Amino acid sequence: MPRSIYQPLHERLRTENGQSLRLTFSEIESILGKPLPKSAYTFTAWWSTLKRAGPQAKAWMSAGYRVRVSMKHRIVEFYRSDVDTNDRHGTPLH
Repeated sequence: MPRSIYQPLHERLRTENGQSLRLTFSEIESILGKPLPKSAYTFTAWWSTLKRAGPQAKAWMSAGYRVRVSMKHRIVEFYRSDVDTNDRHGTPLH
């Protein structure tokens, strides 16, 4: 099975000790070593944590995280999934 392009993000999140971590889109791109797809900048759904989510969501979900995203500010908050297990749609940040 090929390594996911989101594996570096997964590994970064696994090393976190806190309950949450805020990263800008640019910081995520630095971790990945490549740009995020245009859809990450355009569609909130790209950040969804539904079970049918793409490989990007599997990277943070398998590390035990959910996300909140601010498309306007291009910031993602990764938070431990045990903090709010009812949130599956990537709650917006304000």
